Amino acid sequence: YRGAMQSISKITLSHDTIQSLVTHHFGSETRVKATEELTEGYFATAYRLDLADGRTWVLKVSPPPHVRVLRYEHDIMSAEVATMRLLRERTSLPVTEIHCYDASRTLLDNEFFIMGYLPGAPLHKVRSELAPDVQQRINRQIGAYLREINAIEGAAFGYGPESTPRFVTWREAFDAMLMTILQDGEDMGVELALSYADYHDLARSHYTALDEIIAPRLVHWDLWDGNIFFDAETQTITGIIDHERALWGDPLMEVNFTGYDPDSDFAIGYGTPVLNTRAQRTRRALYSLYLFLIMVIECYYRKYPTNGQELWAREQLAKTVDALNNGAHPGIKMHSVP
Repeated sequence: YRGAMQSISKITLSHDTIQSLVTHHFGSETRVKATEELTEGYFATAYRLDLADGRTWVLKVSPPPHVRVLRYEHDIMSAEVATMRLLRERTSLPVTEIHCYDASRTLLDNEFFIMGYLPGAPLHKVRSELAPDVQQRINRQIGAYLREINAIEGAAFGYGPESTPRFVTWREAFDAMLMTILQDGEDMGVELALSYADYHDLARSHYTALDEIIAPRLVHWDLWDGNIFFDAETQTITGIIDHERALWGDPLMEVNFTGYDPDSDFAIGYGTPVLNTRAQRTRRALYSLYLFLIMVIECYYRKYPTNGQELWAREQLAKTVDALNNGAHPGIKMHSVP
């Protein structure tokens, strides 16, 4: 299912509407010559804007207010903007500049922001064509970039948006996160292999492993190849995108650690050993439980045209439950997603 995605959380904008947004923020002298919808995303709407003066921008638009989204997705555009600005200030990551952010919902029923355009293509589209030494270098670079992200310390645990609750302990924060997605599933009547109470009880039985985490760290949470732009001409990573799901928590939440190989180039680039202890492996399994619950339940909100994601995520969820019950780490590799 990793490809162009239709979802009820997306909208269609006309050229005239897009021009009106640009005119409002940049003046009538800034003309949009052409627009093109960028269809790779799963949640927000994005358009490439080719300006008459030769510049290229990207417009990103939140879902409209009437579309039901998961609880943790409320206000996540504000989290994306804040995270992008923070990463530009505090890291060496190639994060594009934000030209404007409008949360007023006066010009549209949606929040939106306009940012710089990144040259190249999503890495998952070109990776198979790259030479082994180039892939090795890129994987180490991704590990190094993630280490920079995870080195940023926050004031409290919780989701990225400022409007969401903050917690003193990671145990409290994670339990609130898990309860939130379970409530989303119950609201939509999603049937799961176990009862909702069973998933919560299983997770809580392992919460002592969470108490090792005392410092809230920035977690990107979506740093897969589709959110990494690569320029074939320069053979370099040109950008990291989709920071909207960033949160303050345990770096082991990063999806990059679901199929972690300590001898991999990514691990060498990250530079800090992980999953060496039973507590670390237990935490990673808890985060997989949470992630795969989201990936199943969100399908009922997005109403995707195919059920590939749901079927795959249900299978991974079952493996993760078995792993938690057996005290083992589920060695699930995200790039195995169909």
